[in-house]
Amino acid sequence: MKNSFLILVFLAGGISLAHTQEFSLGPTLGVNSSWIDDVPGDNEAMVGFNAGLTMVYSTEEHWGVGVDLKYSTEGGDTKLRGLNGKSHLNYVRLPLKIVYFFNNFDNDLRPKIYLGPTFGFLVGGKSDRFLESSTVEVDSKDIYEDFDAGLVFGTGLNYRLSPGAWLNLDLAYGHGITNIAKIGKGYNRNISLNLGVAWGI
Repeated sequence: MKNSFLILVFLAGGISLAHTQEFSLGPTLGVNSSWIDDVPGDNEAMVGFNAGLTMVYSTEEHWGVGVDLKYSTEGGDTKLRGLNGKSHLNYVRLPLKIVYFFNNFDNDLRPKIYLGPTFGFLVGGKSDRFLESSTVEVDSKDIYEDFDAGLVFGTGLNYRLSPGAWLNLDLAYGHGITNIAKIGKGYNRNISLNLGVAWGI
């Protein structure tokens, strides 16, 4: 009877550990290099940051799906008619990812690639509006749309810190496909480098 109880406890523990390996969740922090494409003038990148949570669900050894919820400071610098203007766009961003993991699950180092849609919800920021011979600072929501959609492509490494914890390093490119400018055209572009830790839950 005692041995049967120990076997049941062992099996329950194994099932619990397998379940925690399906979901992983943790914080992520990174730096952005972003710019706005297809706007008049010369466009240059702006450095910002992003921070939030990342989650991966995987029942297969090499495949998984992921979702991030991040606050991301984006935008860009523009030079037009000898004037300099800045666009600061603060988003709550939601990338959805299909992930392919290289190596096997028992390997401590697992490279990965991923792609999927990304959605941004503009929550604030200040931008320069170009006038005839000067610029004026306005709320970014006055000249940019509240919603942005695009695609994200990325690669990275997962390194096992302990049986239930992974260190994540990600390099991603975000390519906006919706016009974010209320007048004219403008499309978000973003390169981000992130570091995070995820635990099985």
